[in-house]
Amino acid sequence: MSEMRVGVAAVEITPRRGLPLMGNFRDDYLARGTHDPLTAKAIVFEDGRGTKAALLAIDVCMLDRRNVALIRDTIGRSTGVPPAHVLVHATHTHSAPAPHDRFLFGLDYRPYRAAAEAMLVKAASAVDLAERSAMKAQLSFGCASEDRLSFNRRLRRKDGTTQMNWEALAPGFDPEQIEGAWGPTDPQLGCLVIESAAGPVAAAVNFGLHPAILAGDNWLYSADFPGQLAAALARIQGDGFTTLFLNGCCANVNHVDYGDAQQGRGYGMIERVGYMLAAAAARAIRTRVALAGDVIAIARDTVMLERMPISPDEHDRCRRVLDDLQGQRLQGQVDGLPEAFFADLRLQMHAVQHERDGVEVMTIRVGDAAIVGLPGEMFCEFGLDLKRRSPATHTLVVELANDAVGYLPTRESFGQGGYEVTAGSTLYAPGTGEQLAAAAAAQLQRLF
Repeated sequence: MSEMRVGVAAVEITPRRGLPLMGNFRDDYLARGTHDPLTAKAIVFEDGRGTKAALLAIDVCMLDRRNVALIRDTIGRSTGVPPAHVLVHATHTHSAPAPHDRFLFGLDYRPYRAAAEAMLVKAASAVDLAERSAMKAQLSFGCASEDRLSFNRRLRRKDGTTQMNWEALAPGFDPEQIEGAWGPTDPQLGCLVIESAAGPVAAAVNFGLHPAILAGDNWLYSADFPGQLAAALARIQGDGFTTLFLNGCCANVNHVDYGDAQQGRGYGMIERVGYMLAAAAARAIRTRVALAGDVIAIARDTVMLERMPISPDEHDRCRRVLDDLQGQRLQGQVDGLPEAFFADLRLQMHAVQHERDGVEVMTIRVGDAAIVGLPGEMFCEFGLDLKRRSPATHTLVVELANDAVGYLPTRESFGQGGYEVTAGSTLYAPGTGEQLAAAAAAQLQRLF
């Protein structure tokens, strides 16, 4: 049985209204208010040798390496947890302030930078609070299956082309032209449970699903379904129960059932998804088994990646797109990103396309469980494969950990086309996702 010192804490980080929303590509991006609070939640582990590690999950869309460096530096100056032992995760809600300007095309981000950085510094304080609250605790692990909420969003048309499932929400969509989805989903929900003598007090819940139920037509801060999951699970488990959501590999997975477009979006849908995941988490907690071992160990590697090249002809076309936009108002959209955004990003990609990029892959061992952190939006297939291959008894695979490097599709999917494999959606050459997954698999072998 695993018994070590564990601390848990949650900090509300909802900022003032008026900061730009990361997932709202509209005229000014700016939030009009708050629907439900944004939080940062931390778990700090310490084994008998004094080795410490931390998980920090933050209700933002994505955090780049500069954001993570600020958070880790803050933690290093205020706690006894080594910055290199902190896995920083963005839950990927599309209804949170942008902590950087990557998706804010045409907006001067400078007036908002200080407020965004203050939000991240406040998020880092959750690790300090968790460390201060650490006490002897038992760790356990449970799993449940929930296969009614997740859908592979890359649809295979009868003519062999790819269509995104969110187009089912638009007029004119013909479901008869769809043969099925190109890829799988992962119905497994995993719970790493922290127990005091009185019973479970917190859990890290791992499930792969895009928190983009609230998209470009929402103007309010929201944690999306992870916030509803946490609230519902606290009602089931009891007041004071803390849920730290760790999103799984879900780059090609969302909540949209193309055969039932009535489900749609909105606050009612985030409640439905959150409640159903809370029920699954409660089942996982009821069937939990104790972790074995009490060792904490960390593996971190920098993986060098080849960038996706932009041809001279594409460079010139993108230049013309931006020139034609001069003086015009950029049109927003609910899903995806407009062509002008991609044109601007491809010009940036062209400027550095001959430079390799180093990104971080991280794995934390907690007893006989592993938490794998991957730096971008990984296709579902990678998470399924890593869990199958893992030598750990229990494995959580977490995307958007410690960086945000765009979509990381499978090599096979590049030949299928579609949104995620478009230059700008993905920044690296085909095979990059496999390269990062291989690095994580090697870390698991080293740690176990």
